[in-house]
Amino acid sequence: MKTVRRYGGRAVGGLARSVGILGLVAALFTALPPYRLTAQASPVIRSALQLAAEGRSDSAQRLVNAELARGRPGDAAWVEALYYRARIATFGDSAERDLRRVALEYSNSAWADDALLQLSQLALAAGNPASAYELAVRARSDYPDSDLKPKAALWAARAAFEVGEPRTACALLDSAQTEASADIEFGNQVLFFRARCTAAALAPPPAVAPRPAPAADSQAVTVAPAPVPAESVSRLPSPVSGLRSPVSGLRFEVQVAAATSDSAAQAVVQRLARAGHAARVVAGENGVRRVRMGPYATQRAAENAARAAQALVGGTPFVVRVP
Repeated sequence: MKTVRRYGGRAVGGLARSVGILGLVAALFTALPPYRLTAQASPVIRSALQLAAEGRSDSAQRLVNAELARGRPGDAAWVEALYYRARIATFGDSAERDLRRVALEYSNSAWADDALLQLSQLALAAGNPASAYELAVRARSDYPDSDLKPKAALWAARAAFEVGEPRTACALLDSAQTEASADIEFGNQVLFFRARCTAAALAPPPAVAPRPAPAADSQAVTVAPAPVPAESVSRLPSPVSGLRSPVSGLRFEVQVAAATSDSAAQAVVQRLARAGHAARVVAGENGVRRVRMGPYATQRAAENAARAAQALVGGTPFVVRVP
């Protein structure tokens, strides 16, 4: 179709503020996929990639910037140059901004699916698995014929594990393995994460009894989770479960937040309750407490509830299917 792949490159997201730029760069050296290089890539792009591989990122950036200055915004060559400027960027904000432009403004380009997947990887490396899940699932749903679809399933699964959704994660890993059955190396990566799909991990989590609300004269302070910056997700569709086939007997819930302490989770529950939403806390892996709303009879109702929850507490609530 359009790709010859080779390894290399650096990209960081604006989300790096939460983990430190150097640590994120180190993580992404092993996390990001290889360059996606078209057979028709211009000699300038190829030269820029070679310079970046040699550690001469400033020179590579100058070449790509000159290519962008000569081109016409929206043309295939111009979008390609924008994409590669993100891939060889040394500053997180500029890399994320360029990737987001490719994914949102030029969603019909040859690079939009790749840009979405890289944004997902950046979010996960920066410690924002909910956004990482949303972006990877969107890459799969918006580009069902993409050759990156199995890799998007793998990264969505990794993010689902992080937010305490092992059953969703394992279903995505099964999809990744099926969709890329001929790729032995990739299959080994999937099997590595599939080892987490134990009977204990797939068992329904026990409910956690809610704590009583604090007395009126309590000094406790309720702190809502910090919302994701508007530029990060506001122009992307709200996340969905990614497993959309109707199955009899299933219901839908909304995961609103994940916290490491019961008090933080209960603060979210109480805020939702004051707005008239039924919510509870369920225990996840590694001590994670998940705030759930629902259940809802249809996915559409759950998606509407997710949007309402986002308006109340921020973050990126998403729909999950439960038996």
